[in-house]
Amino acid sequence: MQRIELNRASGVPVFRQVIDQVVFMIEAGELRDGDRLPSSRLLAANLDVNRNTTARAYAELGRLGYLASQGRGGMVVKRPDRAREHLAAHEAAVAALAGPIRECLELGLSADEIAMIAYHQSLHAQQSSIRVAFVECNEERAKSFATDLSETVGSDVLGLVLSDIEEADVADCDLVVTTFFHHAELRRQIHAMALSRPPEILAIVAAPHIKTLTRLAAIPKNKRIGILYSTDDQAEAIRQSLSDTGLKNVKVLHGPNDAEFKNCDVVVVPSEDPALAAKAAEKARDGSKVIEFGNVLDSASLRMVAEIVDEIRERKDRMLLDHDRATRE
Repeated sequence: MQRIELNRASGVPVFRQVIDQVVFMIEAGELRDGDRLPSSRLLAANLDVNRNTTARAYAELGRLGYLASQGRGGMVVKRPDRAREHLAAHEAAVAALAGPIRECLELGLSADEIAMIAYHQSLHAQQSSIRVAFVECNEERAKSFATDLSETVGSDVLGLVLSDIEEADVADCDLVVTTFFHHAELRRQIHAMALSRPPEILAIVAAPHIKTLTRLAAIPKNKRIGILYSTDDQAEAIRQSLSDTGLKNVKVLHGPNDAEFKNCDVVVVPSEDPALAAKAAEKARDGSKVIEFGNVLDSASLRMVAEIVDEIRERKDRMLLDHDRATRE
């Protein structure tokens, strides 16, 4: 893939420049079906931008149908004939609008007036859409929970990493969701941004999967347990939870090379990070067991998010209607 070049003086958001240039390379045939793109982390490093910026660009390219995620394998070009599909969609839109435009002309409206009406109607539809983000402390959990939440609200949810959030990531969001563990820190960060229109911030419950609880309950009390997570904060939270159940010999492992691996009978890792699980399996001594700690978003919390999204949508629709009335008056 040819190097993406950013024009930081253009006023065009960086994530939009990335999207436009990737689309151009696909439509020009420079990127073909199945071609792999650099990870969002690597691309961000090469462009000297925040990782959330490139992740946001990739997410939008995926939503538009240009890219497909292969999990840990990264993003690949999904269909290089997307340009032809876009052209077909454009032609279908022209056909759909031809009749109404003629009717508007017959009503005595000018081409400029029709264009202005079409523009405002399009803007109205765009502004009434809801933008939701899910924030977690690592990329895997953010993507996993954002995908789950997308199914609930019926639209794409952007996954963001707490430590990498910038103003551009949340400035146009209506709702930002996180778990209770990160709620206070997220509120602090967004408050410090002093946004003109800050998003609503909602904390929900991420509970252990029933399979996880069953496997953990089967661990004998005398076993030595190690907790290996991408962040020590998460590992400590899991350690405390296991200790509360009566498992006393529980330690936090500080990375795959921690010397304590050889002393562990059981190693607990996050289910959303298979690479970390593989490293744990390599380092664990013979006879040790690796248990993936899976979390799911609480069903009641998901229903609450859906209700709040509906309320935000209704509120935006009312505001736009009031604005339209005021404009006509």
